[in-house]
This record gives sequence, structure tokens and C-alpha cells, in this order.
Amino acid sequence: MGIQDRDYYTNDAPRGLAPSWSNRSVISWLIIINVALYVIDILVSPRTHDVTEFLALHSSDSNLPWMLWRTLTYGFAHSPYNVFHLFWNMLGLWMLGRAVEELYGKWEFLRIYLVAVVLGGAGWLLRHSWSGETGVVLGASGAVCCVEMLFILNFPRVILMIWGVIPTPAWLVGVFLVAGNLIQDSRSNIAIDVHLIGIAFAAVYFYLGLHFGLDRWRSRWKGLWRPKLKVHDPISDSRDEEEMDRLLKKMHDQGQDSLTSSERKFMERYSRKLRQRRQES
Repeated sequence: MGIQDRDYYTNDAPRGLAPSWSNRSVISWLIIINVALYVIDILVSPRTHDVTEFLALHSSDSNLPWMLWRTLTYGFAHSPYNVFHLFWNMLGLWMLGRAVEELYGKWEFLRIYLVAVVLGGAGWLLRHSWSGETGVVLGASGAVCCVEMLFILNFPRVILMIWGVIPTPAWLVGVFLVAGNLIQDSRSNIAIDVHLIGIAFAAVYFYLGLHFGLDRWRSRWKGLWRPKLKVHDPISDSRDEEEMDRLLKKMHDQGQDSLTSSERKFMERYSRKLRQRRQES
């Protein structure tokens, strides 16, 4: 029985994956950095907003290779004229991102997030360079769309409360997320292409079983030079599954903070093993 088949993963979000605040979480620090930069910009240059202007990605940067670092920094700048630009991005990241971070681990989550930012910025810059349009893009929405789509793909049957009152399955939220961007007016000031790049990247990452950790690449490189010998130990597999069942029940009943460090590491190893088997089958 796979993790996705257990009842409290299919019908409702387990308490261990509910949004919470922790200084051990990458999401907590991403929110702190985004809010800090927003406040610094308002305090340092309330009229000209030099900090935001410095971080934002400009269409003219395609002609300035030494400015391509902005394909990353634009994701940490938000409109100083609309605080809800920052608020909604950080709320979406906090609400759905914690489950994704718990699933992939904080460092892999950070890699996913930053790659989504850069891909969105690079795609936006290429489109504007090709079309000759001018403009500026800023905000974490592309990366947040990526995180939200990863949540939806991993937990499609979890019930989400839209606006806190409308129960909606995650897969349907995913339909709205994609459709809403596809039908958006291209003349609006919303970076639709950045959103869609984030969504597409999440789908590619999920369905191809990607992983950006160095350990994964080392093992793949070594595998090219070693004969592939698969040893299946049904007794060990049965014990691992029983232990995973016990830990999931514990997390469901007592919350994720009840897990010890060794138990967390076991769950990460077991999840990686399942994903690897799916890729090999």
C-alpha cells in the first residue's frame, strides 16, 4: 500500500502537513526575506523605490548580460504600490508550501523554488526580447505557482477551503489555477507567462521525478560505471512499510513536531525509495 492510498492522505490533509511557522523551515526564511526587502525599500526610498527598481527584472536587461542576476532577484521584489501583491504571494507560499517542503526536504524545496524563479525570469526576458515589448517584472508569483502546483500534484484529493468557506478538492483548484492564467487578458499587468512557466516546471519536475540534490547526481554518475544489480528483500520492505504506517499514524494523531530526527530521516529515505521504484518500473 503506497503513501497516497492511506485514508488520511486521500480525504483530508494530515495535521503534520498543515501550515505552521518554524524557524527551521525554508519557507519561514523566504517570507522573512521578502517582507524585509519590501519594508527596507519603503523606508530607504519611499518615493523612488530604488531597492525594488534595483532588484526588478527589466526587458532591457536582455542586452546587458552582466545584469542577468536579476532573473533571480526579481522574485524577491514586490510592488511598493500594492501591498497585496506581497501578501497574497506569501500567503499562498505559507499555506501550501509547508506540505511540499516536508515532502521534498527543505534544501530540495529551496532549489525547486529558486529554479522556478530563474526559469520564470529567463522565459519572460526571452519573450520580451523576441517581441520587442518593454516592461518590468517583479514578484514571487511564478515560484509560488510552482509550489502550489506541486502541492496539487502530490495531494490531488486533499480538500482545500477556498476563501476559508468553500471546500474544494486540490485537483479542481489546479484546474482553476491553469485555466485562470490561460484566459487572463494578456494586456493586464500580470506576468501570466511567468505563472505558466512555474506551473509547467512543477509538472515536469513531478512527472519526470527530478531531484536537484548532489547525492542523487553522484549516485547516477556512479551507476554509469557499475553493473546494475537489484536485490529485493521482501522482509525488509515489509518492515519498512510497517514502520512508515506507524510514523504516518503518529504524525496524523500528534502532529509533525512529535517526530524525532531519526524518524524524519527514515520517512525521507522511504519516500525517495518509493519514487525511485516508480521511475525504474
